[in-house]
Amino acid sequence: MNIENNLKISLLLEIYGKLLTQKQCEILDEFYNDNISISEIAINHNSSRQAVNDLIKRSVNVLNDYEQKLGLLQKFNSIKEKVSIAITSLDNGIDKQSLIKTFNEILEDV
Repeated sequence: MNIENNLKISLLLEIYGKLLTQKQCEILDEFYNDNISISEIAINHNSSRQAVNDLIKRSVNVLNDYEQKLGLLQKFNSIKEKVSIAITSLDNGIDKQSLIKTFNEILEDV
């Protein structure tokens, strides 16, 4: 597992977590956000390591499926990037028309 992938799953969980079952949400939160091992999660939930591992894999697939269909994380990242550009533009004293164009692009994403 790499940090970038873990961050992505954590963000997907934040966005789509309410669409998962409570158990799926809890276990993904413990694994990706609280950094609890599969063995510890299995003990805490009175389950096997294999069951927890399978639940994590299935739940991550569900989150990725939601993102593929709805694209909310991609949209969030796009807006975040454009806001960053707008802030940099303000700091650099860019002309008003360029700034208005950037803000209009942000509004289109929303």
